[in-house]
Amino acid sequence: MTENRPRVVDLLAGEAVETWSTTFGMTGRVFSDAGIEAVWVSKDREEVDPSWFSQDTVDLLVVLQGLLRVEFADGAHPTTTLSPGQMLILPAGARCRAYRWPRDSETSAIFLAVYPQATTGPRS
Repeated sequence: MTENRPRVVDLLAGEAVETWSTTFGMTGRVFSDAGIEAVWVSKDREEVDPSWFSQDTVDLLVVLQGLLRVEFADGAHPTTTLSPGQMLILPAGARCRAYRWPRDSETSAIFLAVYPQATTGPRS
């Protein structure tokens, strides 16, 4: 997927090479090569995912718009609310869930996630 020229991707406009939607938000893959993957995730008026997200590698989450609330399953880490420009470094194996905050906000929470590229299939 790497091109031999610089390119600009408008994340807030939803540009992506591939997008998919679930009942818990919308995701767009913007880069997947050279050992890394980058996706934007939009959280709007959908339900909060009752399950916990976890992956085997570090995940960098950068908030671009709105407020993103992150809860951790282990209770050892406090629930945190991230603002635009803030980045969460999510260690491998950390179990969490993220959603728009406050829940009745008119503004979607949009963040960029960057992580080591999976060797099999897309991340869901």
